[in-house]
Amino acid sequence: MDLDPGLAYWTWALANFVGVVACLLLGVRGIRRRDVRTHRRFMLAAGGLVGLFLGSYGLKLVFLGREELGLWSAPALAILRVHETCVLVMLIAGATAGYRAWRFRRSLPPGPLLPPLAATRRGRLWHRRAGWTAVVASLCALATAGAVLAGMYARAANP
Repeated sequence: MDLDPGLAYWTWALANFVGVVACLLLGVRGIRRRDVRTHRRFMLAAGGLVGLFLGSYGLKLVFLGREELGLWSAPALAILRVHETCVLVMLIAGATAGYRAWRFRRSLPPGPLLPPLAATRRGRLWHRRAGWTAVVASLCALATAGAVLAGMYARAANP
C-alpha cells in the first residue's frame, strides 16, 4: 500500500496532536506544583503546535484539497463530526483560558511559584475552568482522531 499524501498529512497531524496533548498534560503538572513558569511555557508550546497545525491545514487544503467524505460510512462520519466538535471546544476553551491568563498576568508575583489564592481568584477560577475544558476536550479529540485515522487507513487498504 502506497501512503498517499493526504494520509501522510493526517498521520503527521495526529503526531502533532499527541505533542499538543503532551504539552497540555505537562502544563497541568506544572501548575499542580504551583510552578507558573512551567505551566505557561507548556501551554504556550501547546498553543504553538495548534497554530502550526492550523497553518499546515490551510496549506493542505490548497495543495491536497479536502477528503472525499462521500466514501465514508455513516459511523465514520459520526466519529469525524464528534472529533471536529471536540476540537472546536478545545480551541474556544483554550483561547478563553489564554485570554483570562493574559488579563491577570500582572497580578502574579515575580517568582516562579504561585502563591495561595489572592486577589486574582475570580480571574484564576475562569482561567482554570476554561483550561480544564480545553484539556478534557483535547483528550476526547485525540481519542477520536485516532479512530478517524484508523478508518482512513482501513479505507486506503480496501478501496
